[in-house]
Amino acid sequence: MAPAIDLAVFDIDGTLIDARNPLNDHTIAALRGLYDAGIGVALASSRQRSSLLEIAQAIGLNMPLISFNGTLVTAADGTTIAAETFTPDDALTAALARFVDVGGCIHAYAPDRWHAYGEADRIGREAAGNGVTPDLRAERVNAGSMPESLLKIMCDGVHDGLAGLQATVAAQPELVISWSGTECHDLHLATATKGHALATLCAHLGIALDRVAAFGDADSDITMLANAGHGYAMGAAGDRVRVAADHHLAGPGSGVLEQLLTDIAYAARV
Repeated sequence: MAPAIDLAVFDIDGTLIDARNPLNDHTIAALRGLYDAGIGVALASSRQRSSLLEIAQAIGLNMPLISFNGTLVTAADGTTIAAETFTPDDALTAALARFVDVGGCIHAYAPDRWHAYGEADRIGREAAGNGVTPDLRAERVNAGSMPESLLKIMCDGVHDGLAGLQATVAAQPELVISWSGTECHDLHLATATKGHALATLCAHLGIALDRVAAFGDADSDITMLANAGHGYAMGAAGDRVRVAADHHLAGPGSGVLEQLLTDIAYAARV
């Protein structure tokens, strides 16, 4: 049975699209169908806000955006609802430098700029995926060049340096680092998760969490799926994600999500 909801929130990669299934007319029509039925639509992703804006424009809707894995929440008109920043201390900066020195790449996102450190190819892929250029590119981490107030640090690469970085973060309880897909891990304030962002957005919109459907596939989606009244783990979601959700759906390209959204929109109209 299709749930009765006031808001649907979607992760992007692994949920709406994947490497073999770009955003298509079928998905766009299903999302617009929700909106036309009076149901709010929002995006929630580890991506930069600029990338989410491009997707929202492709869908053809102005919508609230939860970007940088929950650290930045903006209204449909672009107004900032919440921005959760932190300042890396010396221990964390040193661990990030070691991560880069052994082959990793980090992307430090401040509210107004993006600094990238490490392998040029990895930086290039991130730039191409987001359609923007880093304000600073460097092969190694220089503490003096790191922005003081960061929304998120995305760590790209899985190797020995990751374990040391995770240990450093574990010693700082105000921070968390979680897998956000492929070889990427996101580091941010423990209070700045997608679940926290969803609660903040719903309070702003005056929508009860039990009237929300949330869709995601990665560990970074767990709190969002758990907080929503209806949580859907998508596609290749792991066990932790599926436990947090109420349902599991086949991923991009299957047509299952689009059918569910069509059913939800139809139920809202009758």
